[in-house]
Amino acid sequence: MSSEKVMDMTKGPVLSQMTRFALPVLFGMLCQRIYNFADTYIVGRFLGDEALAAVSISGSATYMLFSVMMGVTTGVSVVISQYYGAQQEGEIRRTFVAGAYVAAGVTLLITIGGMLTTEPLLRLLQTSEALLPAAGVYLFVIYAGSAATMLYNFSAAVLRALGNSVVPLVFLIVSSVLNVFLDVVLVVWIPMGTAGAAFATVLSQMISGILCMAYAFKILPFLRVPRKEWKPDIYLVGQVLRYGIPTGLQMSIISISDMTLQAVINTYGTAMIVAYGVCVKVEGLGFQLGDAIGSALGTFAGQNVGASNFTRVRRGVRSAYLMNLVSYGIFCPIVFVFARPIMEAFTRTPEAIALGVEYMKVFAVFFIAGGILVVYHNILRASGDVAVTVLMGVSEVVTRIGCAFLLPGLFGHWGLWFVSPITWVCAAFVGGVRYYSGVWETRAVKEQEKRFRQEKDVCLKRKSQN
Repeated sequence: MSSEKVMDMTKGPVLSQMTRFALPVLFGMLCQRIYNFADTYIVGRFLGDEALAAVSISGSATYMLFSVMMGVTTGVSVVISQYYGAQQEGEIRRTFVAGAYVAAGVTLLITIGGMLTTEPLLRLLQTSEALLPAAGVYLFVIYAGSAATMLYNFSAAVLRALGNSVVPLVFLIVSSVLNVFLDVVLVVWIPMGTAGAAFATVLSQMISGILCMAYAFKILPFLRVPRKEWKPDIYLVGQVLRYGIPTGLQMSIISISDMTLQAVINTYGTAMIVAYGVCVKVEGLGFQLGDAIGSALGTFAGQNVGASNFTRVRRGVRSAYLMNLVSYGIFCPIVFVFARPIMEAFTRTPEAIALGVEYMKVFAVFFIAGGILVVYHNILRASGDVAVTVLMGVSEVVTRIGCAFLLPGLFGHWGLWFVSPITWVCAAFVGGVRYYSGVWETRAVKEQEKRFRQEKDVCLKRKSQN
C-alpha cells in the first residue's frame, strides 16, 4: 500500500502525524458545518423565524440518524485500523465487505423507521402545531435520503482508518459548495420551503459519497473485491457490530438526552427555539475541533493497538490533550467576544439575539471539557474498551435530563444554559477515571489474544471449505 494513499501511524513522530491527520478531518467537518450554516442562514433570511425554528427542531431528531450511522462506520473504522496496524491486508478487504453489508442493513432500517415515525417523533419533542408541517417535511426528506449520508460516512471511515484523511476532505468541499448553490436554487429561486433545504443537503451528500467511494476503489486495488467474494464473513460482521453497536448506542442515548433538552426548550417559545438552534450550530462547530482530534486519536490508537504498541498509544493521548488546549484556547475566546454578531447574522429578533448571546458566553467557558470528553471516547473505543463508552453515554443522559428539569426550576431559563457544560464535565470525569485506571490496556491485550485465536479458527474453517 502506497504511503501517499494511506498513513502508517505505528511509527514516526506522534504529534505531527496526528496533526497532519486531524487538519483535513477538521476542514472536512467545517465544510459540513458550512452547509449546515447555509441551511440555517438561507432559511432564516428567506423563510423567516418560524421556518428556522422548524429546521432547528428537526436538527435534534436527525442527530439520532447520524448517531446510529456513526456507530456503524466507527465499528468499520476501528476494525480496519487494527488490521492495518497488524499488516493484514486480506482481513482489511473482508472487513470492508462485512461493513458494507452492515451499513446497508442499518440504512434500510433507518430509512423505513424514520419515515414512518417522523410526525410522532416531532410531537414527542412538543413541536407546536404551527411548526409541525415545516419540521415534518424537512425531517422526512432527510430520513428518505439517509442512504446518501451513510455512503459518504462509510467510504470516508474506510479511508481514514487507513490514514487517508485528505481525500474525504476534497470531495466534501465539492459537496459543500454544491449544497450552498442548491440551497439558493431550491429555497430562494424555486420556493420549496424547508423541503428545499433538506433536498439540497441530501443531494450534496450523495454526490460526495459517490465520489469518495469511486476514489477508494480506483486507488486502493485491494478494495476491489471480486463478485464471488462479496459474501459477509460472519466473524467480521460480528467484529464490526461489536464496536459499532456500543458506539451507536452511546451516541443514540446521548441524542435522546439532547432531544429531551430540545423538548424543554420548545416550551419557551419561538425566540428561545431560534436562539438555541443557532447556538447549537456554533456549539457543533466547536465540537468539530474535538471530533477532528478524536478522529486522529482513534485511528492512531487503533493502528497502534493492532501493533501492540501501548506506550505509543499513551503518547497519542498526551498529544491529543495538547491539541485540544491549543484549539479551544483560540476558539472559545472568539465565540465569547463575538457572540452578538454571530447571533445577528442569523436572526433579527432582539429577544432571540439576547438569549443566544447568554448561552454562547456560558458554553464557551466550558468547551475544553467537551474536547477532553471526545479524547476519552476515542481512546477507549479504539482499544476495545467499548462498554465503558456506553456508561459514559448513560452518565450524559442522566446528567442532561436531570439538569434539564432541575436547573430551570431553580434558576429560570439561565439554568438551561448550564445543562450541557455540566454534562460534559461529568462524562469526561467517568472517562478519565477509566483511562487512568489502565483497565483499557489490559482489556486490549486480552481482546487481541482472543481475536488471534478466533482468526486462526476462522482461517482453518475457510481452508476446510475450500
